Amino acid sequence: MKLRAAAAGALAALALVACGTSTAPAPIASATPTPAPSGSLNMTLYAHVDLQALTAGVHADHDEPVEVEGGVSGSGNWGYTTPDGRRFALTGTSAGLSIVEVTDPVRPKSKALIEGPASSWREVRTYGPYAYVSTEAKHGIDIVDLTDPDHPVKVRTWDRTVSSAHTLTVDAERGLLYVNGANGRTGGMHVLDIGRDPEDPREIGAFYDYYVHDAYARGSVLYVSDIYDGFEALLDVSDPSRIREITRFPTSGRVTHNSWLTRDGRYLFTTDERSGAPLEGWDLIEPMAPRKVSQYIAAPGTIPHNVMIDGDRMVVSHYTEGVHLLDVRDPERPALLGSYDTYDGTSTGFNGAWGAYIFPASNLIVVSDINGGLFVVGYTPR
Repeated sequence: MKLRAAAAGALAALALVACGTSTAPAPIASATPTPAPSGSLNMTLYAHVDLQALTAGVHADHDEPVEVEGGVSGSGNWGYTTPDGRRFALTGTSAGLSIVEVTDPVRPKSKALIEGPASSWREVRTYGPYAYVSTEAKHGIDIVDLTDPDHPVKVRTWDRTVSSAHTLTVDAERGLLYVNGANGRTGGMHVLDIGRDPEDPREIGAFYDYYVHDAYARGSVLYVSDIYDGFEALLDVSDPSRIREITRFPTSGRVTHNSWLTRDGRYLFTTDERSGAPLEGWDLIEPMAPRKVSQYIAAPGTIPHNVMIDGDRMVVSHYTEGVHLLDVRDPERPALLGSYDTYDGTSTGFNGAWGAYIFPASNLIVVSDINGGLFVVGYTPR
């Protein structure tokens, strides 16, 4: 078992507000965080919102946590910043999408639970003031309007060609939503135009050559991870109706999970969802022959899950090892800046931190933990 101090005191009950009232929701009560666990470096826990609190939404049609067979769990995670600078954690749970304001990170405020069918997989991405939510359940894509973030509204469930999806990718510049792992293992990837009408997208392309587990978009290239065949591929998506492969290359673990491109576009970081397989850095200066130049793993036998890059910093949700922040100014020599361990169990297996989101150009990070809910942490360099 890992050695760590208690992360925070027990949470007090969430002060709930009846649906339809104008009373502002009370902050989720949490004790002042105790000293960081022994596995943490240069990070501070501001608040912890457990799964019970995440699934008792103040604007849902109930004031009790949603009951899910087998218990509630956490999954995908993202963030949203309003034009006036307010910050929100958008956290997937097996009961639906939880929306929590973290503008004051030590006093998080629950805004809503957008309920959905029970599923261990729920991912979210944003385009302007809209959140798009996918699930492996037979449901479609939920579209949530965050224009008034104090009263989020589900606009619709879009299911014209998509009944389920594993992950989502947004290309904000082109107004495109890539729906990955759609309709099961053989359902392909669907491309939706969300730029013209974010509330009612139109499908403009699809790709069925192999399973796209996750993807990263920049310009006319989509970097896709095929978890079943174990490779990363670069797709030409300049014309979404005629997608073609540029090249592909295997990752070392052959369970290619997700990827993210560096700011200059030269390097790509990938993860494999396999015990002991490290996060890998690839030089794409010769895109037809990518060259592995670096790797990182927090501890032997553990699993880096998802990566996200903000500027010259890369945030990694590292399953049982929590969240890690790396300096990638030199992608061939990534350096650990900080970490926070959200999981108190054994350092192996598929538990702990699922997703980590860093608010752009800030030190504020929100982490979704499968077992523990939402952790609001800050990078505090010393």
